[in-house]
Amino acid sequence: MTKFRVSVHELGRHINRQIGPSDWVTVWQEKIDLYAQAANDFNWIHVDVRRASAVFGGTIAHGLLTLSLAPPLAQELIEIDGIETDLNYGFDRVRFPAVVHGGDRVCLSLKILGVEPRGPGVLLRMEYRMDIEGRDKPAVVADWTFMLFPSPEALSRQADNSGNSSVD
Repeated sequence: MTKFRVSVHELGRHINRQIGPSDWVTVWQEKIDLYAQAANDFNWIHVDVRRASAVFGGTIAHGLLTLSLAPPLAQELIEIDGIETDLNYGFDRVRFPAVVHGGDRVCLSLKILGVEPRGPGVLLRMEYRMDIEGRDKPAVVADWTFMLFPSPEALSRQADNSGNSSVD
């Protein structure tokens, strides 16, 4: 896997560029159980190995757990020079076409969808696609938006009086 390195000023030249895939990551049952504790979501399809195996062939990872694997994998795939910090701005679309079972391996691919200046930063939209080893359908496809800032001070200038960020 080769990391794609680009300047924040050159991002716009790479619209529709495919980046990845990342290395494979195993979604162990222990990770599913820890997520269940953190999210307070103990649905048996996630945590009851015996029952879920009888019905589904294994436990099913939480969709949001699978989605949460994307940011660290994305950091392995792309490095953007000229920014010091970023802020998760939100999702335009999130889909979970296939389930991830405990023990499945997943990898991430990215596609740059859009880049536009916004205040003291840059708004970056990327498609995240989380594939499951040996399956045709992906686990997650999400259009994710980030604000990229050249310095923490630029992010601070976007903050409103209540401490919540405002990037509109």
